[in-house]
Amino acid sequence: MSATTDAVTYPISPAAARQLGRPLFGHVIDGEVVASLDGATMPVIDPATGERVAAAAVGSPADVERAVRSARRAFDDGRWRHLPPLEQERRLRRLATLLGEHAGELAGLDVIDSGLLRLYAGFIVQFAIDGIDYYAGWPSKLHGTVPAVPPEFAVYQVREPIGVVGSIVPWNGPTAAAAMATFALAAGNSVVLKPAEQTPMTAVLVAELALEAGIPPGVFNVVQGAGDVVGAAIVDHPEVDAITFTGSGPTGRAIQAAAAARVKRVCLELGGKSPSIIFPDADLEAATAAAMMGVWGASGQVCTCSTRVLVHESIHDEVASMIVERSRDMRIGGGFDPESQMGPLVSAAQLERVERYVRIGRDEGAELALGGARHGDRGYFHEPTVFTSVRNDMTIAQDEIFGPVMSILSFSSEEEAYRIANDTEFGLAAGVWTSDVARAHRASSALRTGTVWVNTYQMVYPSVSYGGVKQSGHGRNLGAASLDELTQTKSVWMKVA
Repeated sequence: MSATTDAVTYPISPAAARQLGRPLFGHVIDGEVVASLDGATMPVIDPATGERVAAAAVGSPADVERAVRSARRAFDDGRWRHLPPLEQERRLRRLATLLGEHAGELAGLDVIDSGLLRLYAGFIVQFAIDGIDYYAGWPSKLHGTVPAVPPEFAVYQVREPIGVVGSIVPWNGPTAAAAMATFALAAGNSVVLKPAEQTPMTAVLVAELALEAGIPPGVFNVVQGAGDVVGAAIVDHPEVDAITFTGSGPTGRAIQAAAAARVKRVCLELGGKSPSIIFPDADLEAATAAAMMGVWGASGQVCTCSTRVLVHESIHDEVASMIVERSRDMRIGGGFDPESQMGPLVSAAQLERVERYVRIGRDEGAELALGGARHGDRGYFHEPTVFTSVRNDMTIAQDEIFGPVMSILSFSSEEEAYRIANDTEFGLAAGVWTSDVARAHRASSALRTGTVWVNTYQMVYPSVSYGGVKQSGHGRNLGAASLDELTQTKSVWMKVA
């Protein structure tokens, strides 16, 4: 099936074509898809073409107000949190099943909305399904405790939902981002989700499938719009009890400052400048392939991209040559082209940002070994770009560029490798490539990051905690640890003697 929107034709299913043909990707409030109160809309742009493909609502503080009111009513009357835990689990598993039944639609829309390669979009949707399946098992397992106290008292501690959770998510994996907002439901919370304004489409479908799965109206709401308006209104709203945010450091710091005024709990997953450290005893074929995929796979638009490749001086030239030569003839194209190896950046603004950083890298004296320019004259494509002769104090080695720009740095000893790796404000993730098990343990201990991958890269799984340290944020978004972000403990004392 080919769907045509304006001047664009897509190889998508009839179901996906019907979704794309919606007159408006609106807000989802109290179980209904609605327009903004003031009627404001924005175009949805395909980054592979720069063409308008749909329209989405643009929310205002008034739209946030009605979404938060809906979420608060749903929480206070207990329509979700007071359901028996096993019933909550059944409905969440039904949501995972429904996402699986609509996986092709979701993946197709994510390709159009964000520029992801179709294969990568499929992975993103599967991660969303697996994540909801994992959290579906938690409602019946949120146990309390009975602490030791003096004999004249009986005390128990229970874990309770926080209340209304505001979830502000990025654009680099739209279906997964929307699904991760539903994880708060496993703890009995209500949610107000703000999707990225660049990728508004699949959040609406996820919310509709949640209703079909039996999540009551008002428990999971979506408000479209700009971060500085809708996001700010969610953060500032007195009836929103906690905020989860994934995105840039400056925005995360602004959110934390605003939330502090109301002593509001905040979980932040911010940027990264992740090192991939390659030692001489590493499997160089695997290490270089992972380093390339760690940047080119999503056009550098993932927080854990291995944009700093640290290579021992004895193999530096060999590794740099392998990366440059194997990246030289990559096929750059739209996500539906099965031959494409790298897709577009998400927007014209992101393309301009990448071009600016390439200029900075050249001006600061790094050697441009590959790429460095926009690709084509349609859409927002940029060549895979490799800099060598990079010092760690250079801007391109310190700032999160969020584009297909790799810096290759040299080190002479383990100690120097760890010093360079840690010499950044970020601490999200790192990769280590070595056949020495003792070295792998030393590296895992020395690196100040939330995740360390050894002889692999960018592996994630719903049961494994994920998050950063330093300016990469605080709190955890996956695994059992994330339940600490989504619940609070109440202590109950009883005088028995």
